[in-house]
Amino acid sequence: MGDIPDTVLFVVARNAFLAGVGLPPTNEEDKFLFRANPVGKLKNAAKIFFSPGGELFIVRGGDVFKGHVPVPEGQEWFDVAKKVGKVEWGNFKFLLFNPKGILYAVTNNGDFYEGPAPTNENMSWLCQQAKKIATGNWDSLRALFFDPEGLLYAVRSDGKLVQRSPPTCPEEDWLNTAAQVGKDSWGHLTDFIAFTPKGELWCVNNLTGRLFKWAPATKSQPDFPHDDAMPMGQGYAACLFMAFTTDKTIRSIEHFEFLPESGKIVSRISEVLDSETYVSRSDRTLVHSFSFSREVSAFSSFSQDHGFIMQPGAEITFDAGIPCIDKAADQVSIDGTIRTWSFTKFNEVKVTAHDTYRGPGPCQTLWSWSTWHR
Repeated sequence: MGDIPDTVLFVVARNAFLAGVGLPPTNEEDKFLFRANPVGKLKNAAKIFFSPGGELFIVRGGDVFKGHVPVPEGQEWFDVAKKVGKVEWGNFKFLLFNPKGILYAVTNNGDFYEGPAPTNENMSWLCQQAKKIATGNWDSLRALFFDPEGLLYAVRSDGKLVQRSPPTCPEEDWLNTAAQVGKDSWGHLTDFIAFTPKGELWCVNNLTGRLFKWAPATKSQPDFPHDDAMPMGQGYAACLFMAFTTDKTIRSIEHFEFLPESGKIVSRISEVLDSETYVSRSDRTLVHSFSFSREVSAFSSFSQDHGFIMQPGAEITFDAGIPCIDKAADQVSIDGTIRTWSFTKFNEVKVTAHDTYRGPGPCQTLWSWSTWHR
C-alpha cells in the first residue's frame, strides 16, 4: 500500500459559520479549536461532505455546491464555489462518499441511492444518475459512514453499531442482516462519528461535547470497546459540522516546469519604448539606422484551482526557466535563464527589449519614428 496522505480535521462553528482546518488533535490537552486555520465562511450550510480527493460539497437550501478550501479571508465560500445540483438536495438525510468516490444518499422518506458525484446543476441526480439500492427505514438511522476498506457502518435507532458491504438492490434486508460491532451502545456518540483513512474511529459525545478516538480495529480487537476510547479534547459541541479530509497543504515545491506548448497569448497591449524625430533638409532620401535598447519589467503571479492550501505567510519558491514570447514564431517559449520564482508573491523579471531598423525616410520633411513593444 502506498503512503497515505496526511489527514486533516475540518470543522464549522455554530456561531458565524466560520470554518477551520488543521491536523487532528493528538491528545486531550491539544487545543485544536484554537489552532485550526480559518478557511472561510459557510453561512446557511445544511450539510457538508468531502470526496476522497478532498473536494468539498455543501448543501444549502435545495442546492448543492462544490469547491475547495480555503477561500480568501472574509469571503463567503459560496461566492467562489460551483453549483452542481439544485432543488432536490434538501430532501436527503445522509450524503456520503465511499473510498472510491461513489456518492451514497438516504432520502428523508427512507430510500437509499448510489451514483456518481453531481457535476451539472441542470441534471437531476435522483432521476437521471442515481440508482436505488435499498428501501425501508434508512431515515431512522442516527449515523451512516464508511471505513477505509469500503464497508458501510450505521448506528441504528436502537443504538447498535452495525456494518456490512453496502446493499446492491432493494430486496436486501441490510439493516437487519448487517453484523453488530461490539455490545456497547453508540446512540450518544453520533454528533460526529467517522473513520480516518488509517482506520482510526473518532466520535463526539452528544451530551458532553468531548472528542474520542479508537485505534484501528484488529482481528483480536475488532469491536472498538468504549473502555478503550482515548479522549482527544472537549468543547466540540460548538461545532455544527466536522469531517475528515485529505491534507492538501503545499509545504514546498520540489520541481516545477513551465509547459510552453500549453501557453496561450490571450491579449496584447502596445507600449511606446522609444521615439525619435529626424529632419531631412536635402533633396536626397535620408537613410538612417534606428536602434534602441530598453530595460522593462515583467510582473507575474501564480494561481491554481486544485484546492491546495498554503499557510498564511508561507514563502514557497522553485527554480525554473523564464516564459517569454518568441516574436518569430509568435508563441510562448522558455528562455534558458534559470531564476527563482515565488509561488505566493508577485514576481518581477527585468528584461531588455531591443531592435534595429535601417530604412529611408521622406525627403525635405519632418520624420518621426516610434518603436512599439508588445
